[in-house]
Amino acid sequence: MSPARKDYTPSVRPRARREQGQRRLTPNYPDPSEVKHLWVSEGYQNTAPHALVTPSTGRRLRVIRVRVHQLAADGHHFCEVYFGGSVNIGARPGKAVDYLRIPNLGTGETRTWGRGAGPLGEKNEPLSYRFTAAPSTSHKFIIEYTEER
Repeated sequence: MSPARKDYTPSVRPRARREQGQRRLTPNYPDPSEVKHLWVSEGYQNTAPHALVTPSTGRRLRVIRVRVHQLAADGHHFCEVYFGGSVNIGARPGKAVDYLRIPNLGTGETRTWGRGAGPLGEKNEPLSYRFTAAPSTSHKFIIEYTEER
C-alpha cells in the first residue's frame, strides 16, 4: 500500500458519486437516457387513436410530461394519453398515462414525473392519444420523454 499524499484530499469518493446518480460521461457518445423533446402538430378531426411517439427499435419510452395546446376556439376537449395502439384508454387501463382536459384556447398537461419515475411502456410500444369527441381545430403536442433499454 502506498503512503497517502499529504497535498491531496478527495472531495467525493467515486462510489459515493455513483450512488448519488452521477455517471461517468464519454465524449461524443450520447447518453442513452437523455431527455428528448418532440413537438407535434396534429390536425386529425376524429376520435381514432393516433401514435405520438414511436421509440427506436428495441427501446422503451418513459414519459416525463405531455402538453397539449389548443390555439383556436373550439370548446374544451378531453384527450386520452396511453401506451400501445388499443382503441381507447378503457380497453387496457394498465397502459394509461393520463386523461387530459384541454380548455378552450388553453393548455392541458399531464403531471410532471422526475427522471426514472414516469410511466414506462414496453419495448417498441408507441405513445398514443385519442380525443373523446372530434375536434374541429388542430392541436399542438409537446412530449418530453426518455428512451430506455
